[in-house]
Amino acid sequence: MKYFSIDYRSPPSGLGQIIDTTQSSRAINPVGNEVWNYTLVTYSGWGVENDPNYILTAHFRSLEAERQQYAGPILKDLIDYLRRVGVTQVYDVELAAECEGADENGHFPLNRWAELVMS
Repeated sequence: MKYFSIDYRSPPSGLGQIIDTTQSSRAINPVGNEVWNYTLVTYSGWGVENDPNYILTAHFRSLEAERQQYAGPILKDLIDYLRRVGVTQVYDVELAAECEGADENGHFPLNRWAELVMS
């Protein structure tokens, strides 16, 4: 399964990670360093464009998100990106405590999570 694990408390490092459960959690990057084998998701003002601790960083540029220090302005682009890279679930225990649609572990189908955060 490939899922996005949103982390509301991770700033300033980023918004969350894309995790592929079929892959090892650690990998060797092109320069020979051991890194997290996840995609770190960041946006302007909330994480760097290329975090050396991760195999990949998906950075979303938005002056409005940076000004607001809030991911709202990049959510549509984030959701489109998650769909393009094959994410099917979003792990969001905070939203799961407030809304229906998650499984017992806090995973929402991507479409349900998108519907909730875009409303």
